[in-house]
Amino acid sequence: MFTVDLEKLTRGEVTSLSGQPRGLEARKYFDLNQLDEVDEHVIVTAPENLEALTPSFVQGMFANSVHRLGRERFFDHYQFAISPELRADIDVGIERALMRREIAGAA
Repeated sequence: MFTVDLEKLTRGEVTSLSGQPRGLEARKYFDLNQLDEVDEHVIVTAPENLEALTPSFVQGMFANSVHRLGRERFFDHYQFAISPELRADIDVGIERALMRREIAGAA
């Protein structure tokens, strides 16, 4: 089992992760392109003091994965052991990532 621990980004000091550029940096930091391909589940965790993940951060971090895997396989592969509030943030970001692709005609 693999783990993506968002505390490595917050270091106990940040309560919100925002911005597509930071999401893209997080994607590289955790090497999500490689984790998309592993056969095991990837558990995503967050520190208790993390209050928000903006949709743009989620899109930067996970849009390539959800486009590659599809929504259902993405949520099976990446399992979120996070608060309900952060899970709602993830859901909004993923839905927006999928909507942008459909609008662009790439669905």
